[in-house]
Amino acid sequence: MMKPVMLLFAALGAAAPAMADGGWQPLFNGRDLSGWEQVGPGKFVLEDGVLKSTGGMGMLWFTPRKIGNSTIRVVYKTAGKEANSGVFIRVPEKPTEPWMPVNRGYEVQIDDAVDDNHVTGVLYSLTKAMARPGKPGEWNVMEITLDGPRTVVVVNGDKVTDYTEGQPVPPKVQTSEPDRGPRPAEGYIGLQNHSDKDVVYFKEVSVRPLALAAGASAASSAVGRLDEERTEAMVKGDLATLDRLLGDDLSYVHSSTKVDTKASFIENLRSGASKYKGFQREESSTRLFGDSAVNTGVATVSVENQGQPPATFKIRYTNVWVRRGGKWQMVAWQATRLPAP
Repeated sequence: MMKPVMLLFAALGAAAPAMADGGWQPLFNGRDLSGWEQVGPGKFVLEDGVLKSTGGMGMLWFTPRKIGNSTIRVVYKTAGKEANSGVFIRVPEKPTEPWMPVNRGYEVQIDDAVDDNHVTGVLYSLTKAMARPGKPGEWNVMEITLDGPRTVVVVNGDKVTDYTEGQPVPPKVQTSEPDRGPRPAEGYIGLQNHSDKDVVYFKEVSVRPLALAAGASAASSAVGRLDEERTEAMVKGDLATLDRLLGDDLSYVHSSTKVDTKASFIENLRSGASKYKGFQREESSTRLFGDSAVNTGVATVSVENQGQPPATFKIRYTNVWVRRGGKWQMVAWQATRLPAP
């Protein structure tokens, strides 16, 4: 049993360098504050590779460039439900004091103890939360998409904000709320340190241009279609298509733990030792990692082996595709038979 598992992870290992980024560029390296500067009182300290806010009100901002037409991913954890912080976006100029980003950029709020216009994921006091998915005391994933004049904020997979410049906003009520008015398509970003009692931790700040995200989505869809073409070819006995879609270094681990190479797999189909009668997907998902992709899912398979009556069973599978010379090929497959209902 060890050998099939090792073969699959050897194929996954080929994808490891690309898996580290997946199109995401880290802005915080986890080692020091390279590329970041503090403005205003307080600071961020580094503890075990994580940024911790202390004092305030200030902001740690990313200095090398403005960011637009991108998705910013922030992984953070609050010390408690009432901890207050935020992620600043669309700041038009390099900040010299902490209130300029409030009034001229947008603060994507982090605070789970307040009303829907000031809660985690909204543009502070400007938009109303579509959901409240923040998890105090746990690691949260916030993704902020800047798409021209549109800002979309998703927290833990739930959309909280979808705002486009020019849409109506509530009037300014408190002096701490931002001035109203348009913001630029791109700007500097920053992390807020609010006060000594508002402790928030950040362990990732990354960015991915929208063009890369769109390309990744298209490539993932293409791999999904190729995998459907592959299973259709198995059922039809279309060996020419399989020869094109399977890599010469294929490791094919059946749910029985039998391991085939590309040559032995195709030969079993050619000789009739194996005949696939059906392959029906119930779940399917593809994740792209540079020039590698991992496809996972659940399917019902019907197969006839060595002239025995067809056996029908359900499997959970993982397969790995690699792009070589602009062409995708499957290089690893592993299936686990699921218990009958």
